[in-house]
Amino acid sequence: MELLVCVINKPELLEDVLAGFIEVGVGDCTVIDSKGMGTIIANEIPIFSGFKNLFSGARESNYTVFSVIQDAKTLEDAIKIVKEIFSRMEEPDAGVIFTLPVTSFFDTKPL
Repeated sequence: MELLVCVINKPELLEDVLAGFIEVGVGDCTVIDSKGMGTIIANEIPIFSGFKNLFSGARESNYTVFSVIQDAKTLEDAIKIVKEIFSRMEEPDAGVIFTLPVTSFFDTKPL
């Protein structure tokens, strides 16, 4: 069992990622509107406002999608679909995806 975490830096890709997850059998995800450190430093901490130019590529917001995936094949397929979607972008830094092992899990409904 793994926790899949996908940070999407290009908001226009969220719909494709979620559709891809459904296609490969990932039905339960949580999506969080998130901000990167560069955005917060450049826009929300007055002492660092002079560093705004350093973070000129910082996005206003990102999406962080996460899901606990039990099946290894489903996890592999989900990672593959995200890599394909991210590689379609002409600009780099579409996002990141990583997994972490889950050693304990409880849910009120069965996986």
